[in-house]
Amino acid sequence: KKSASETIDLLEEFANKLYPNLEEEIAAEKDASDDAPAAQAGGGIEDEIAREIAEMKASPKIKMFRYLPSTIDCILYIKCHRKIDPEALVQFIFAELSVTKQRKTRFTGRLIPVKVTTTSKLDAIVKGATQVAHALLAEDAEPTTFALVVNIRYCDDLKRDDVILAVAAPLDVKHKVDLKNARYTLVIEVFKSMATIGLVENYNALRRLNLQTLFDDPSAKKPVEDVVQSMDE
Repeated sequence: KKSASETIDLLEEFANKLYPNLEEEIAAEKDASDDAPAAQAGGGIEDEIAREIAEMKASPKIKMFRYLPSTIDCILYIKCHRKIDPEALVQFIFAELSVTKQRKTRFTGRLIPVKVTTTSKLDAIVKGATQVAHALLAEDAEPTTFALVVNIRYCDDLKRDDVILAVAAPLDVKHKVDLKNARYTLVIEVFKSMATIGLVENYNALRRLNLQTLFDDPSAKKPVEDVVQSMDE
C-alpha cells in the first residue's frame, strides 16, 4: 500500500507537469456527460436545485490513476486515464529525475510503462508487440537500434527465447540489435496468464527504469515493481 500510494503521488505530480490542463479537460468531459441526461429530462426549478446540491455533495477529486490490486508478489498494477500516454509519462519522469536527483519514492522499484495488455500466449504477445512498435515497423521508419527485455513469472508454458525470436524477427529486418545502448527497447513482462508490453527510449541510460538505482548502489535490495497502463475510461 505504501508503494502504491507513493507511486500514484509521483505519477500525479509529473502528469500535472506534462499535461497541465488535463484535470480540467477530464472534469469538463464529466460535466458534459452528467449534463446530457438532465437536459433531455427537463424539469422545474426544484429539480435543478436538487441536481446542483447533489453535484456539490459529490464533487469527487478527478482521478487520473487507479491502483488495481494484484495477486502477484512485488507487482503493482496502476491504470492511467486514456488521455495519458504511459510511455511518455514514464520517460518524462526519469528524464527529470536524472537531472534533479531528487528522490521521490522509498518503496518503489521499477516503473514500467505499458501500452498493451494481452494474454501470455505467444501469438498474442507478438501481435501486441507489433502494435506497440508500429512506428518502427513502418515502411518509412529510419533504421535504428533496438533491444528486447523479456521477463516471465509463473508461466511455465512460455519460453523466453521463443518470445525473443518471434518478436525480434520483424524488427530485425530494418533495425539492428544493440543490447547495451539501444535507442528503443521493447519491455515485455509476463505474469501468469497476462502479458504487458511497452516501448522505452534509452532504457539502459535511464537505469532500466529503476527508481532506486537511479540514486543508489545498484547492488541494493530490489523493492516492489510497478506497472502503469493506459485505460479506456
